[in-house]
Amino acid sequence: MLGAPEGFRALVGELPGSVKLGSGVRGTTALGICFVRTRAELAALMELLGAQLPRAAHVWVLHPRAGRKPDFNQNDVRDEGLAVGLVDYKVCAVDEDWSGLKFAWRER
Repeated sequence: MLGAPEGFRALVGELPGSVKLGSGVRGTTALGICFVRTRAELAALMELLGAQLPRAAHVWVLHPRAGRKPDFNQNDVRDEGLAVGLVDYKVCAVDEDWSGLKFAWRER
């Protein structure tokens, strides 16, 4: 989990004992949840994911909803993911502040 806003961990609730939450991308990462607030954070995150996200992993990239007036939008998130070889396959509205796209590596 990267960049989570204050209080987000409490929203996740209790997790199974086999789930380990961390604050980075590792070779054992199966699912990432990453928050970005600016276009610069988005670019830095995608560079990190492109270099370190395991091939079998999936990642949610959560971004401010349009009403929060970020300097980028969902299409930018998708484009940045595609540029590093990730493909989005799910979308969600987390709450009134955050939306997200779920990515996996494009099949070769």
